[in-house]
Amino acid sequence: MARRGGGLLTALAVVLSVAVLAIGAGLLYLVVTGGAPGAPLAQQQAAGLEHKSFSEYDWDELAQVAQMIAEAPSDEEGRAVADEWGVHVGDARPLALTDGNQAQLVVVGIRHDERADGSGVAGLTLMASPIARRPVNPSDTNEGGWEASELRAWLASDGRELLPERLADNLVEVTKLTNNVGVTSDAAAVTETSDALWAFSLTEVCGPVDLFATEYGDEVRARTYYQDYTLYDTLLSQEGTQYEYFADAGVSDQADGSGVLAQSYGSSPCAWWYRSAYPYTFNVGDAYFFYQVMDSGYPSTIGYASQSAGVVVGLCL
Repeated sequence: MARRGGGLLTALAVVLSVAVLAIGAGLLYLVVTGGAPGAPLAQQQAAGLEHKSFSEYDWDELAQVAQMIAEAPSDEEGRAVADEWGVHVGDARPLALTDGNQAQLVVVGIRHDERADGSGVAGLTLMASPIARRPVNPSDTNEGGWEASELRAWLASDGRELLPERLADNLVEVTKLTNNVGVTSDAAAVTETSDALWAFSLTEVCGPVDLFATEYGDEVRARTYYQDYTLYDTLLSQEGTQYEYFADAGVSDQADGSGVLAQSYGSSPCAWWYRSAYPYTFNVGDAYFFYQVMDSGYPSTIGYASQSAGVVVGLCL
């Protein structure tokens, strides 16, 4: 006669066996992924990523590190992730361009830029030293600002093709704020564009701008026809916020004591473009200029839009 309870014991043994298998599978998952089943994808993928310095990562690996920084719950924790994976503001590495020229890539910000798709911040913002010498526009006009410029269109096409393929494939589009009118004192002229490559704005490099207050004074005076010139400073100062790299170097709109702005293209020093249009004109209809860094590294001057100057680009991973 069969013993009572045998079926129950068999069922219990099956349940225990399944539980053991499930626990084993879970442990294996943790080993493989480096985190809990609900861990962010970048954290899971990082299980096979070796810790290196900024200059040693390949482009796919650096994009993984940037994604982990972006997925951190706060800026403080994101910076801790960057430190853990050997990436710091000011780190630099060579950048070989597809046309045979050599540039330099520098970390200028961590969790500074907002992704254009609204999904949060980009992990890293990098600056590439001049990848070309080009005008902003084919004629001397800043009408339409950065948004309508030929330089912006070039960066989205031929300029992007100068980057290594895997770097270009990992770029993250971010939101940029710029005066996209040209000659104006109206703060409403500052609008958003979505860009994977961009020229820096004056205030992203120099911090809050007071160029017009310095030149014309900060009061409405008869010698300036009772015009409030500080409105132009306010306009320029709304084109983003200063990156940590430039702030740490003490860059302002009238000083670069650390010499971080001096750039060369090939072996020759060159001025380089900001995306900021010069917003004032003495004569109605004159809209000729964009801001530049001088070839000496002095942080603020203006150049005719049709002149060739260095194309220093920002990009995010």
